[in-house]
Amino acid sequence: MDGFWVQVLVAVVAGAVGAAASMVFAASGRRRVPGRQQRQEVPAPPPPAAPAVPPDRWLPQLQRCEQAIRRAGSAVESVSSAHARQTLNSVVQRMDAEMPHIRALVELGRGLDADAVGQEVVLHRVHQQLEDAAVRFAMFTDHVLEVVLQLVADPDMSRVHQQVTVLREQFPLLRPMSAVLAPESAPPRSLLNV
Repeated sequence: MDGFWVQVLVAVVAGAVGAAASMVFAASGRRRVPGRQQRQEVPAPPPPAAPAVPPDRWLPQLQRCEQAIRRAGSAVESVSSAHARQTLNSVVQRMDAEMPHIRALVELGRGLDADAVGQEVVLHRVHQQLEDAAVRFAMFTDHVLEVVLQLVADPDMSRVHQQVTVLREQFPLLRPMSAVLAPESAPPRSLLNV
């Protein structure tokens, strides 16, 4: 076995000498040699920036209305009584039925933005109508949430029907498009207290 250990010892020494030689060679290559220029890495240029897209000022109101419907729908789905859930869900469906009107206002606003010369008054009215819609949808969702909380605290179906009737009387939540484009002909609207 003496021959075996000698071979292992020779292999370890040879490996150590080889590693040391590699390290010395690598270190000497890093030193600056006079008369020879070192290569400097030039950083890659940054990628070209994407063109700045102006923010869509119509999108936040649309998203607020959609979020209000989702919140109201989630609250209604949490009601354990199938009859109460169906009754309250009819209110959420009515809210959702007004979304095409809101989307049309958003598209009208975007179209007017593209051709804004002389359209400032109409743009303001459309934007105001969308702001009003977002506020109304949020308030309406708050009323639905209130009814759900009251239903959980005291499951009185007659009170739920009464409150849903009051909510239904407030539809449509939005003024007609003609009132937005010609506001002098439309009376102001306010939400009823539930």
